[in-house]
Amino acid sequence: MSESPSQAPKETLVERRIRRVADARSVTLGLALSFLGLALLGAVVIWLLDKRDFASFGDAVWWALQTVTTVGYGDVVPESGSGRVVGGIEMVLGVSFITFLTAGVTSTVIRRAQAATPSAEVQAVVNGLIELRQTMAEVDERLASIESKLGT
Repeated sequence: MSESPSQAPKETLVERRIRRVADARSVTLGLALSFLGLALLGAVVIWLLDKRDFASFGDAVWWALQTVTTVGYGDVVPESGSGRVVGGIEMVLGVSFITFLTAGVTSTVIRRAQAATPSAEVQAVVNGLIELRQTMAEVDERLASIESKLGT
């Protein structure tokens, strides 16, 4: 039994957006740009708030990239309270973003796979057609046998 359009689950805005960017090139580009944007934002904030630990913008960018990707080498770390707050926010956003993106892409891939798999109704029709074809083959054999006995 198929769902009527009014009973079909409605797509959320996020699901529609994910469906649009679900090809590998778009996902890769979106992920890279988002990470870079998040890292640069974190670098600017940490550099402005903690000039003592991050004397150069390059150190701030390096730290932000390590933090947003959850690598965290530990060679550059904030020691002030405000720097640690920024670092905590950067870590939570990085992990959350990775999780959200992974879940969204996985959901889209699963939905596409399910759409490509025949439904139970379609499979029942296919099975019926296969059975009908076998029955017709048996009838053809019987007719051939009868015709050979009749000598036609």
